[in-house]
Amino acid sequence: MAQAYIFYAEAAAMDPKNRTYWQHSQAIRTRAALEGLVMPEATTAAADSGDSGADEPVFQPEAATPRDMWDASRQGSPPELAPDDGTGDIDLRGDSKQIWQDLAKIFGLDCVFDPDYQPSGQMRFRLKSVDFRTSMRGLEAATGTFIVPLRSKIFMVAKDTPQKRTELQPRVAVSIPLPDSVTQQDFNQAVTAVQQAVGIEKISFDTQTKTVILRDTLAKVTAARALLQDLIRPPAQVMVELKLVEVTRNDMVTYGIDFPNIFSLNFLTNWLGNQFLPPTNISGLLTFGGGKTLMGLGIVNAALVAQMSKATSANLLESTLRTTDGNAATMHIGEQYPVLTSQYVGPASFTSGGTAYTPPPSFQFVDLGLTLKVTPSVRSLDSATLDVDAEYKVLTGASINGIPVIGNRALKSTVNLRMGEWAVLGGLLEVDEAHTIAGLAGASRVPYLGALTSTRTKTNNTDQILLLMRPYPLSTPASDLSPGRTLRLGSDARPITVL
Repeated sequence: MAQAYIFYAEAAAMDPKNRTYWQHSQAIRTRAALEGLVMPEATTAAADSGDSGADEPVFQPEAATPRDMWDASRQGSPPELAPDDGTGDIDLRGDSKQIWQDLAKIFGLDCVFDPDYQPSGQMRFRLKSVDFRTSMRGLEAATGTFIVPLRSKIFMVAKDTPQKRTELQPRVAVSIPLPDSVTQQDFNQAVTAVQQAVGIEKISFDTQTKTVILRDTLAKVTAARALLQDLIRPPAQVMVELKLVEVTRNDMVTYGIDFPNIFSLNFLTNWLGNQFLPPTNISGLLTFGGGKTLMGLGIVNAALVAQMSKATSANLLESTLRTTDGNAATMHIGEQYPVLTSQYVGPASFTSGGTAYTPPPSFQFVDLGLTLKVTPSVRSLDSATLDVDAEYKVLTGASINGIPVIGNRALKSTVNLRMGEWAVLGGLLEVDEAHTIAGLAGASRVPYLGALTSTRTKTNNTDQILLLMRPYPLSTPASDLSPGRTLRLGSDARPITVL
């Protein structure tokens, strides 16, 4: 019947003088409207299943049933009107039915009416410089009606009451696949936001296919789908180029007079069977005593010392980290060192006999070297914020009860960078300074005389780690893909018609 009405309506439009076509189309348009309104078979079951899950928390959607998956897959796209483009002034007179028919013809459409619809009295409908959507919604508000698209060129007009909306508004189920990059937390937050903003009847989720199924009226599902798709867009991907530079500087200066601090004392007689051997590696012999007690003290020449050494070394490591907005990327450069955590220290045997059980020791592996964690925050293609957490661990060489002491240096910083701009982070610095005095005991501490009887050594060791970072965007952030937009829903009693 709906197809027959379409043929009669098209024939009447092509031949306006033929009243027979127009009369036949008017005679069957009510039945055509009822047959053209395709309602899902599972509407009642869907409503019941939606009510059963209403008490569940909105951040935990219901598990999708096979019926949900079937309804979402077999239902095609709801009919959408295809009006003629253009804007202009509208000035129509007559009752509400006549104005609806005249307005539909302006945009190349046709309309039918609900059998229970009663036209209002004479009225004038006038708008200036409006398009199709504005004029249709304006006439809905002026006449207290709402429309239901039946075909691309036909819609039905009905009185706007809660009962009629329940009877005539199409209820649909749509499926939305989730991107693999969406985490469970992001999904829960997005579903909660959609539920709070739209008040969708039922939201279910299929864990196997990672698909969200929305079920409600066409107006609510359309708005909920647009909002959910904006909220679950994949986060921006970022490539962080890293350059790790370790600079080591060793400076040592030694100066002064190197006096001997050990002197050889020799007996210069053969008394008591002493075998006299002339001392070597001496420049002179200072004698004292006489006869059988003649002794000699070897004298060594002093040496003037002036020595300086300087060494600089740099190690460069280049790497890249790839991550997404808000997710940390971790890199470890170094090795894992086993540290003893527990061991048996009791006796190996007992006096009464028998051998004690010795459990194996326990070890814990500690990451030595540099551990770097970078968390990017991308708001646009031009800039990014990097949260940097660096930790540098080395063995100090000391130990306590057999457990080695591990030195730890940490750096935490936040930097704002333009894409492609370098950032240099320092702070992992270790400085060792030493001042050594060697000389004659006592004499090296005497003012003025100490400088002539001692050597002085100054050592300065510096170990610094510099971290260079440069971010690059690999994908466009969601804020640039879909800037903020307004979704108009209307009220709960009078939602806006999807056109």
